[in-house]
Amino acid sequence: MRLKENINPVEFLKQIKNCKEDVFLETEEDDALNLKSVLSQYVFIVLAGQEELMKNARVVCRGEKDYQVLAEYLSA
Repeated sequence: MRLKENINPVEFLKQIKNCKEDVFLETEEDDALNLKSVLSQYVFIVLAGQEELMKNARVVCRGEKDYQVLAEYLSA
């Protein structure tokens, strides 16, 4: 799933804490950031300012129910 445009990245990361399993941000180059990792969260905040990169990145949840937790931030 893709991130919606103009989300609040800090609020998105707060919502990730409610996910049961790992949540990854995957880039076009197949790099993956585990957004449950504090270090990866810092990198995500920096990347959030790069529209083109964020537009092409996708969010992958290891737990199917975690997509529901993040639904307000995701689009198909």
